[in-house]
Amino acid sequence: MQEGSIRSDIELRAPVAIAVGAGFKREIASLTEMQNFLKEWPTVKRGESYTAAMRACEAAWAAEIELDKARQAFLVFARKVGIEWTGADPVAVLREAKIRRNRARESRPQHGAQH
Repeated sequence: MQEGSIRSDIELRAPVAIAVGAGFKREIASLTEMQNFLKEWPTVKRGESYTAAMRACEAAWAAEIELDKARQAFLVFARKVGIEWTGADPVAVLREAKIRRNRARESRPQHGAQH
């Protein structure tokens, strides 16, 4: 980078996938996208992991820390608030759990039940 030039954005080595809405995935691919997502996060839901992620993004912009450290802080935030993308569709996961419960219930012997 040239002296005095302004960074417009910094691409992440690997995008961060987060879950938004009912099973939809959003990929965060740059430092600007991470910061914008954090800025949009509801104030009442902000905690320590939010603050750490925001500070890490600011430090990455200032070249005080490696970009990967900011990415890791964002991942910790996503995990703590339950939006880390696991690759599983939450609707399908719940449906499978219900099917397993029903099968387990049906396979149990009915003690003293008369039809």
